[in-house]
Amino acid sequence: MTIQINPREIAVQALIEIEQKYNTAVLRKLLRQNGAMFPRDRAFVTEMVNGSLRNLYYIDFVINAVSNTKTQKMKPYLLAVLRIAVYQIYFMKVPENAVCDEAVKLVKKRGFSSLSGFVNAVLRNIIRQKDKILLPDEKQCPIQFLSLKYSHPEWLLKMWLHQYDYDFVKELCRQNNMPPDVTIVVNSLCTTTEELKRELEKEGVSVKEGIYQNVLHLSKTADIAKLKAFQQGKFHVQDESSITAVEALAPQPQEKILDMCAAPGGKSFLMAEKMQNKGSIYSCDIHEHKLELLQEGAERLGLSIIQTKKQDGRIFQEEQQESFDRVLVDAPCSGLGLIRKKPDIRLKKDGNTIDALLLIQKEILTQAAKYVKQNGILVYSTCTLCKKENEKNVEWFLQEHKNFELELPLLPQTLMTETQQKTITLYPHIHHTDGFFIARFRRKE
Repeated sequence: MTIQINPREIAVQALIEIEQKYNTAVLRKLLRQNGAMFPRDRAFVTEMVNGSLRNLYYIDFVINAVSNTKTQKMKPYLLAVLRIAVYQIYFMKVPENAVCDEAVKLVKKRGFSSLSGFVNAVLRNIIRQKDKILLPDEKQCPIQFLSLKYSHPEWLLKMWLHQYDYDFVKELCRQNNMPPDVTIVVNSLCTTTEELKRELEKEGVSVKEGIYQNVLHLSKTADIAKLKAFQQGKFHVQDESSITAVEALAPQPQEKILDMCAAPGGKSFLMAEKMQNKGSIYSCDIHEHKLELLQEGAERLGLSIIQTKKQDGRIFQEEQQESFDRVLVDAPCSGLGLIRKKPDIRLKKDGNTIDALLLIQKEILTQAAKYVKQNGILVYSTCTLCKKENEKNVEWFLQEHKNFELELPLLPQTLMTETQQKTITLYPHIHHTDGFFIARFRRKE
């Protein structure tokens, strides 16, 4: 007998669990546990969960506009059911009656029959008042408007508005709520971009070319790991922003490279391919399980020059002093450039998180500088859009390390804007990548 799997029930459970963990891990686990779902149902779950997270402030604003019991006082399960339902009503082409009926069924199934009338009443009121629930006036309350319209926390908007003008921030927020394509790097050691493109298209995947010659953008694919080309090691997943950090490092065959914060491994993989699998790469991280996954990825791709090591980047390793041609520090950061892919980041970070990270970033950079040979290259990168973690750290590093100078990397013209000086900042709404920062230093003779 086939067990009927309810996609909405899985989506509700995911929203509850994401309170404690990150959405990608929760979704991956729940979809794996419910592997008998049809592909369209898996896509439906993913859309409901990520869509609700991308619009959570707005969804709660709508619920609170019609409900006497406010969202912060609701039982977690009821709130998750309402959030998933409101997302369907406002952002998906799902019949409104069906949304209400399914929400009531979920509440009753969970043992909240006495509250099913409340859930039904809230949703029916939302449907009736859909066009009357208005956001704050944009001109009079710009921060509140942006916060609710695009579901970004006010502290983050204030920080960005201190760095950029209003229209820039508005467009950045809008782009952050657009789901991105999956970006992959072609394993040049065993195939070509053209061959892989043809192979993926035969499997029904929609493929577009990227900024770099060895990069493809994929859509219409539910599970990358099930593709034959993935299993044969013909590509790995990596955003073009992270690829750009490797381009800035410019590793060469036969060199000795240190990747200090290597997990999940994309940067190490691309470096090995660029080095034609000749030389040595030391890929370090503080998490053993992440290093195991990195090693598995290297074996799948046929890359033999990667050696993994559990290592805290803040602690000096004497045997590594002045022994590397190039060192990459893709530092732990607030991750505010990843909101497109990890929409729950905006719900879990605050200014205190950033201040704690600044010390870690400086400690890692201090040790990294000791590992670079004379005339060697050090690249510092983050996946965040925060001047304290980016430009201010570069200023600090140059003041503390007079034997290093800043260099502008050679990159595709499409990534260079008038505002790029000797560092590179990539923006989702301009470059269609993750938000990312890159600085390349050379150790002087």
